[in-house]
Amino acid sequence: MKYPPLENKLRDYRFEQLQTRYMLRYWLYGVIALISVMALLVALLRDRALPAAFLVLAAAGFALISAAAGYLGRKRALRALRRELPAGESYEPPREPL
Repeated sequence: MKYPPLENKLRDYRFEQLQTRYMLRYWLYGVIALISVMALLVALLRDRALPAAFLVLAAAGFALISAAAGYLGRKRALRALRRELPAGESYEPPREPL
């Protein structure tokens, strides 16, 4: 294919596919780890801690997991897409909105 705008659009689409796949995978791993840690904390501190503290910790954990999954998913997707490209070609992903 020798039409640069179309090639770039296809690469952007492939990057979004990879980013979504890796982000969801990291998010799932993080949620499993968070649930395990929260279950351990509830079992250990059930009688001594306020239930609201567990909700605050869980909310903070979900926020941290979401941010980390987004960052790691984007980083890994970019690395995977660059491996797929032919030798000598480079790719810069679209800027992520803030």
